[in-house]
Amino acid sequence: MPTYTCGKQIRRIKSSSAYFCEIAVSLKDKMNQYQNFDDIQLVHSGTHYFDTLEKLISESQHSIHFQTYIFEGDETGKRMVRALISAASRGVKVFLLTDAFGSFPFPSEIKKELIQAGIHFRLYSPFFSTESILPWRRLHHKLVVCDGYKALIGGINIADKYNSINNSVAWLDYAVLIQGDLNQSLVPFCAHIFEKKKISDFHVNSNQGDKGDSKNAVRFRRNDWIKNKNEIHKSYIEALKLAQSNITLVASYFLPGANFRKLLGEASQRGVKIKIIMAGKSDSYSVKLAENYLYDFYNRHHIELYEWNESVLHGKVMLVDESWATIGSYNLNFLSHYISIELNADIISPSFNKQLSQHFLHITHNYSSTFKLNPSAPKKNIFRQFLMWLAYNFFRLMMSIFVSGRRKT
Repeated sequence: MPTYTCGKQIRRIKSSSAYFCEIAVSLKDKMNQYQNFDDIQLVHSGTHYFDTLEKLISESQHSIHFQTYIFEGDETGKRMVRALISAASRGVKVFLLTDAFGSFPFPSEIKKELIQAGIHFRLYSPFFSTESILPWRRLHHKLVVCDGYKALIGGINIADKYNSINNSVAWLDYAVLIQGDLNQSLVPFCAHIFEKKKISDFHVNSNQGDKGDSKNAVRFRRNDWIKNKNEIHKSYIEALKLAQSNITLVASYFLPGANFRKLLGEASQRGVKIKIIMAGKSDSYSVKLAENYLYDFYNRHHIELYEWNESVLHGKVMLVDESWATIGSYNLNFLSHYISIELNADIISPSFNKQLSQHFLHITHNYSSTFKLNPSAPKKNIFRQFLMWLAYNFFRLMMSIFVSGRRKT
């Protein structure tokens, strides 16, 4: 049996599945508390997500906390505005926070409409404000909390490109709909950010309530390097170290650091089957070139690569041994790790993670025109190789500039 180190304790357990269940009670002083949920559902980008979101808003009775990076004034954005205004007209307290850079320029007519409806609205870190002393620090998480009981957490922004509009294929992304009293802890978390209060010592998950059955539990994880929060990245690292049979990564803008790649290689060497679902199409040509630069590394370490080619891939998911998963806004690159404010949900649930595994299996096995197993290395012409090298090292240089003096993982 493998031996795992949990803080200062060393435990011998039978599997990574057992570890992820036990971690809920063994690391309560070091890590955020896992808590039971009443229900959890996987939500896909497109019609599924926006129908789900609209239903959540329409069923809310007391409060809605809505925080996102991008909120466009297009057809999808106007649909959500109408839903929020309708909720406010019923007496629901609505708080909408969207990032000033991600949503730039936010339509003035929509802002006026929201405020006139009694909705509490503001932009996070507007340009030339006291909040933008560090202008590159952005609100990147996507979170909706309704009545402190239902929460929608993921990587899906409010814009037509994430929706199925006029027969278009939505950008591929995911969210989780969580129902339960554990979501009460997200209300003060949202309020602190909305009201610009210090939250450096604020824990998203309180230790109140019954831990219950840790085989079906969720914890919320933050990344906000400036506030010394590195929780999501730690979840990824721990999962890589503990994986025993398989890892599936859905990775947009995938530029992992040297330590992360080292752990991927070590996992592969000990027999873990690794699949990475990446973008075949990208909204950033330079990022795609930089990603391609690392393809040789993945192939050398027998890591299976799949490319989604139907639309832009925007998802951020990791599934380990079909027993543990993390879903949220966190990209595996230096922007999410060192700069942005991110939120993920770590999930221990046999039924949910089985569903997630079957979903990945279904789309990789049944949509051969969409996914390509082990894509061959880009053509070996000198010019393309140079562009890939240049793009990769450009982003490494940008990381060095932004995070000078910090540990690069």
